[in-house]
Amino acid sequence: MHTDFQLILQGNQEAVEQMIGFVSGLSADDYRFRDSELFQSTIGQHLRHVLDLYQAIRSPAEAGVVDYDLRRRGLLLEHEKNAGLAELKELQQWLSGLKAEGLATETELKTEVLLSQSSSVRLTSCLARELIFASSHLTHHLALMATIAKVAGNKIDPSVGMAPATSSFTRGQVVAS
Repeated sequence: MHTDFQLILQGNQEAVEQMIGFVSGLSADDYRFRDSELFQSTIGQHLRHVLDLYQAIRSPAEAGVVDYDLRRRGLLLEHEKNAGLAELKELQQWLSGLKAEGLATETELKTEVLLSQSSSVRLTSCLARELIFASSHLTHHLALMATIAKVAGNKIDPSVGMAPATSSFTRGQVVAS
């Protein structure tokens, strides 16, 4: 089990490193680029959303409750690339300080589940599971961010925003050729 937790930490670190590399390669204008025909959110707004989920895991509002309903809209990091990079680097430091044995820590999570009305549920989880979710969520949004960057005229490495299972499949295809 300890090895699995190490892999979860490594996967999160790899995802955050990929995000840092992606954001670092953007211009300030690309970070704020909005194409209202195709996208409702900028790259910076997607990054803020991703960081909100990690923030919920890092700093539970109540002792032991990860509240995914808390969002920090309108932050400087939505518009300023350097602010986004600074928070990503803080996240990277936090992840590097986590110990595998601590990932089994039980926590309660709270999250909205309906579109039609406000209705949150509470479930028992653990830090490992929530980190898996956050990393997967980061990858999903990174793929969207890469698409926005492409529309803005950037050449983006095709591996940016690729899910781990797709990456494994792709490596297998290269070996099979």
